[in-house]
Amino acid sequence: MRHMDDTSGPAFETIPPEAPSSVVLSDTMRQALDNFTALYADADFTVELTYLGVGRMQFLRRRQMLLELRGLYVALWRLALARSFPQDADVMFDTFLREYAAKHRDRASALVLTRGREYWGMLEPMGDGDFSNVARHLTSFFSQSEKADKSANLKLVLHIRKLYKHIFDRLI
Repeated sequence: MRHMDDTSGPAFETIPPEAPSSVVLSDTMRQALDNFTALYADADFTVELTYLGVGRMQFLRRRQMLLELRGLYVALWRLALARSFPQDADVMFDTFLREYAAKHRDRASALVLTRGREYWGMLEPMGDGDFSNVARHLTSFFSQSEKADKSANLKLVLHIRKLYKHIFDRLI
């Protein structure tokens, strides 16, 4: 298989989609997984792109930021799992990553899952108490003036909290 950047190999290298799933999820866990899959499919990042100053005609920036925002969405779900399913969160997250990778074998999807793990690494130490590190990271892609960055950062912090609450409320 050839990547878009003309390298060969599988598009998704971190979790083999063919890996056997010896874990049996309870009905509640499966429902939470299916609910997130539906939420993720319906996610619209128009507001976030606007806060970041990414316009409709900025195709490369838009594509890059959509990968970042989708990864963040996955990480926010993982954060909600940690609160609702503390013992099963890792299993559920790994199951989602494996199932998503099996259904979406393109390079962009693989990058989304990688970004999801990276954003989870940023969110895990702070929990749901502070989203400012993630917001600062997102605004760092398109640094404007200091005042504009602070404004975008604050808007993103509040909006990320809203997204997290939206995901958490629809977990089950």
